Amino acid sequence: MSLFGSIQLAGNALNAMQIGLQVVGNNIANANTPGYVREKAIFSPAPTQQIGKLTLGLGVEVDAIVQQIDRFAVDRLRDASGDRASADIQEKVYRDIEAILGELSDTDISTELSNFFNSIDNVSGEDSVPVRELVVEQGVTLTTKIANLHRRVSVLGNDFNQQVEDLASEVNTLAEEVRQLNLNIVTIEGGEAGNTEAGGLRSQRQSALSRLSEIVDLHVTEGASGLVNLSVGGQFLVFEGTRSKVQVDYSTADGQLQAKLEFVQDGSDLQVSGGELHGIYQARDGIVGEFLGQLDRFAGALANEFNKQFSSGQGISGFRTVTGTEAVSDAGFVLDEAGLTFAPVNGSFDLLLHNKEAGINGQSTPHTIQVDLNGLDGDDTLTTLAAKIDAIEGVTAEVTVENKLRLSADSADVELGFSNDTSGALASLGINTFFTGDSAATLGVNQELQNDASKFAASNEGIGDGTGNSVALGAFQYQGLESYEGNTVTDLYDQLINSTTQGSTVASAVADGLRNFEATLDASVQSLSGVNIDEEAIDMILLQRTYQASARYLSTLSELLDVLINI
Repeated sequence: MSLFGSIQLAGNALNAMQIGLQVVGNNIANANTPGYVREKAIFSPAPTQQIGKLTLGLGVEVDAIVQQIDRFAVDRLRDASGDRASADIQEKVYRDIEAILGELSDTDISTELSNFFNSIDNVSGEDSVPVRELVVEQGVTLTTKIANLHRRVSVLGNDFNQQVEDLASEVNTLAEEVRQLNLNIVTIEGGEAGNTEAGGLRSQRQSALSRLSEIVDLHVTEGASGLVNLSVGGQFLVFEGTRSKVQVDYSTADGQLQAKLEFVQDGSDLQVSGGELHGIYQARDGIVGEFLGQLDRFAGALANEFNKQFSSGQGISGFRTVTGTEAVSDAGFVLDEAGLTFAPVNGSFDLLLHNKEAGINGQSTPHTIQVDLNGLDGDDTLTTLAAKIDAIEGVTAEVTVENKLRLSADSADVELGFSNDTSGALASLGINTFFTGDSAATLGVNQELQNDASKFAASNEGIGDGTGNSVALGAFQYQGLESYEGNTVTDLYDQLINSTTQGSTVASAVADGLRNFEATLDASVQSLSGVNIDEEAIDMILLQRTYQASARYLSTLSELLDVLINI
């Protein structure tokens, strides 16, 4: 090798070490940069020189600058991040519901339910209007508490819809960022991934992919050119130099507005099984939806089953006029097919015409009204039922324009009462009932009772006679309900609480496990891709020493060259 060849060798070494030191310096500078992937200069022997029979090396050169990344581990980490993000949202909504329930406080629904039935027990011991007013007040408090619970949990579902809208914007922004970075990376790398890489741009793209994988379960494939293609649920989000936009679509399920993401180009839904979007769907439609469904079941059972018992009783005073609180969809439809939430069955009830002027406590004349719903010809509609009642002397029955049943006594001396309802028609139509509504959101106390608590149906022996029905009403909380698999209303509420508590426990355990799994994978990724200052310091010292040795070698060559020139 000539002296000049040796000088070239030293120059190659100095240039290579300078590049290596620059890479190390860049790593150190980005040690705290989120998403940065450590880079490494790949050294290889420089082309050789042939001198006679000898083959001599010309030192070292930098073959490439590449990121230190395990793509398989990164793919696993992305999947784990999506699963963890979904679990986090589900865990949080359970915590939010538990906070709303406040089962450890003295203002929860369990306490109000007990207070309500305790107030009914007081009626049997002291039959007076003030005691009945207390029952009505406790009923209003209970129904208000149930309605507020429904409203506050529903707000959680509505908040999720807003989050879906926010995620739609973020998905579009990140997908566009990845598309642009794809083009820039290909331009810089020349479409040859594996040689010198656009490390900074790749780190930016990696950060965008990490965030996208937290939103949706993302499938990432990288081509030979350095482009990455992204798909969600089998449909491309980013492909080559194009991307698909997503938008929000609203639909209604069980009376609740639900937002979801769909592709703009064909309106197909983003099919997700992980990520924040999946967590939102599960929390809103599953956890919140099921909670509200169970709450409605409890409220409906309380309203209808309690009303069945209540409607067969009588108050201190009867009705001059009473209008049902529930309407049918069409007065000409058979009652059990007329849109009533709680359909009546084949049976009968007694209509009492109470003459206040007859005797000391008045006199009641019962009239049995058959409710024909046996499935044969001539089943009753609201119109035919009203006609049966209207045929009784002393009472007028009609169907209002709102398709409700209205009954009126023809004489000021006569009051109306009800008893022995085996059909459930009175409760279904809202005649002589305590509760109104059929769900947690609509549950309330009959305005007739709020205006006049003397109509609280504590008696089962006649208007103004005894408190026998209040005993049955007080024991209602312990009564197994055939329509609800033998559960009591207290059981139904306890089931709601227990399912929420158990669900919360499971969700927390799952979320903890996924967080630990993600942390393990992240540590594995960071062990290769993260910047370790100590390791970089060692590399820096090695490069520095090599540079110093190469410089000393070059200095020696310079002295030899001086000797040669001076000969």
